[in-house]
Amino acid sequence: MKYIFWTLYDFLYAAVLICSMPFFGTRFFGRDKKYHDFLERFAVYDNIPSKKNIWIHTVSIGELLAAFPFIEQISIRFKDIPITLSCVSRSARAIAEEKLPTNIIKIFLPFDFSFVVERSIKRLKPCIFVSIETEIWPNLFRILKKHHTPIIILNGRISEKSFRIYSKFKMLLRRILCHVDCFIMRSGKDAENIIKLGADKKRVFIAGSMKFDYAYLLSLNYVCRHPHKTIVFGSIHPGEEEPIAGIIEHIINKYKDVNVVIVPRSLDKTNIYQILRKRNISFERFSQNKKQSRVLIVDKYGVLTDCYKNCAFAFVGGSLVPAGGQNPIEPLAFRKPVIYGNFHEDFDLEWKKICDAGAGFEVKNFKELSEKIEFLLNNPEIATKMGEAGYRVIMETKGGINQTIQIFEKYLYPASH
Repeated sequence: MKYIFWTLYDFLYAAVLICSMPFFGTRFFGRDKKYHDFLERFAVYDNIPSKKNIWIHTVSIGELLAAFPFIEQISIRFKDIPITLSCVSRSARAIAEEKLPTNIIKIFLPFDFSFVVERSIKRLKPCIFVSIETEIWPNLFRILKKHHTPIIILNGRISEKSFRIYSKFKMLLRRILCHVDCFIMRSGKDAENIIKLGADKKRVFIAGSMKFDYAYLLSLNYVCRHPHKTIVFGSIHPGEEEPIAGIIEHIINKYKDVNVVIVPRSLDKTNIYQILRKRNISFERFSQNKKQSRVLIVDKYGVLTDCYKNCAFAFVGGSLVPAGGQNPIEPLAFRKPVIYGNFHEDFDLEWKKICDAGAGFEVKNFKELSEKIEFLLNNPEIATKMGEAGYRVIMETKGGINQTIQIFEKYLYPASH
């Protein structure tokens, strides 16, 4: 019966993968039309270490960046054990290659077919598997457990939207979650949700959001200085681009000393160039490196942090369209206030702390966004106080990484505990 179930899963997974190719094919093959990415997703690897290693999995850039403090700590504490990092997106893989040491092996996550995962695990020989946030891969978890490899979900979160979807498949999910040895969740609500979905409550822990630890890490080498009059629109989703272009047009016409930086969430989906041209708004691309226009569009991944570092304040996107919001914490690392929309279910925990501290404004629509932008431009002393309040949030909330490492060590060296 089990064989039939997992064979059926392989067929269903193949069907979904094939149907997605017209939409996501370039993410598998690469926009350079080469096939190395695709082969790696079938567990065809080069230069894989022969000794057992720690396997850390992140989906995309957000999860990768959140994992940096954890990766740094385990690299120091367990320096004799190699680390393998897997990603799903090519953009995350590129950032990993750029920002992480060369001794960390970077790969793409294998497709979740039984035979592919089996091959991958035999090649990688992981002594422990860590999934950042709540990534659930049925075959991967099942076969890792078959090889007696501990599985940890780290910085786990289950938004209300995800919970509603997962609840429809609770019986199936329970069979998958039973393979996970430890769930280290961001909050009590996340812990409650994962238990309702079938996780053993004895295996569930709460350690806070690692994104605060990452923000603190960013702040260590930052020298606070008087900010430029630059507004950053970070991680902007397609549905936000048109109304934000209207706000930008108003701002640059009214305030002659204000500059704007737009950072699209997905470079392959953005229409911001056409939208700005239609409005006759002059702009330049980050890759041009001319620094002559007042409107800059970032056309490269991994630059958003530097944009936040040099702005006066930021609007964080994915929050004025029903996308769950993007990470609102990074600007706080540089003492910059945040404006955020009311679609923030993916970051409810983090945003509540920011709001309670008076470090950000929540807006319900683009009209309110425009008003709050002008308010901060006209009241820089208030913006400064909000930025300081945001940094205090980081200082008061960081530290969950220490508890996480302690729990992780128990599963890395179970015989000594």
